[in-house]
Amino acid sequence: MKNKLFSALLAMFTTLTSFNALSEASLNEAQQQQLNDINVLLEQNPDIISGLHQSLTQYVAQQQGFKSIIAANDDYLYRNPKHTQFGATEPKLTIINFTDYNCPFCKRLDPVLLDMAKAYPDVKVVNIYVPLKEMGAPLSDMNSAAYALNVWQQDREKFFDVHQLLLTKPSAHDQRSLARIADKTGTRDQLKHQEATDEMVEKNYTLFQQLGLRGTPAMIIGDEVVPGYLPAEKLAPLIESALNKS
Repeated sequence: MKNKLFSALLAMFTTLTSFNALSEASLNEAQQQQLNDINVLLEQNPDIISGLHQSLTQYVAQQQGFKSIIAANDDYLYRNPKHTQFGATEPKLTIINFTDYNCPFCKRLDPVLLDMAKAYPDVKVVNIYVPLKEMGAPLSDMNSAAYALNVWQQDREKFFDVHQLLLTKPSAHDQRSLARIADKTGTRDQLKHQEATDEMVEKNYTLFQQLGLRGTPAMIIGDEVVPGYLPAEKLAPLIESALNKS
């Protein structure tokens, strides 16, 4: 019973100490009612205060660290034309999408995000590639992330075809699959290593780790981290909420 109560209180406090709550000068009516409820529960169960305090302190520190990392990399993430992106040129909301061409859920999310950008003309989507399954794998001298970025930056007219073929393969990519796509699209030159692109992929992976993300896809929508795949009907309300706050 106490474990369930502890979990419930932690969830309530997590809501109160979310990015938006931390940035507000005062609590709204719903948050104030939650805080009142929490105070009552703690007065009735004082033995859980110590553990809850420790967990909340760690949680808040983690969130503040997350915000600091995002702020320090704001231009790199949100205003960097070297990342593949689509949607509004002057967006009210930019969705950061940590993604991997080897991830089946990333492949399912990609057309959903494209539909969202069409449905909401004030939204831009920026893809941050992290080729998790190719890193350190055999036959992975060139990875799908670096290849896609090279095409985007050097031969953009061919990017859409390359992008679709990278999404189509059901299993993980290797040098052979990338070579087949390059031959089919006339992008063999983009399979050559570019130091700047390799550094970009490394930075993407470093940010992925620093932000504490555990897998792809992982989106940053406004101040909220949204892990995993979401269908359009669940993603749309999050976008609308973030747009209303922008």
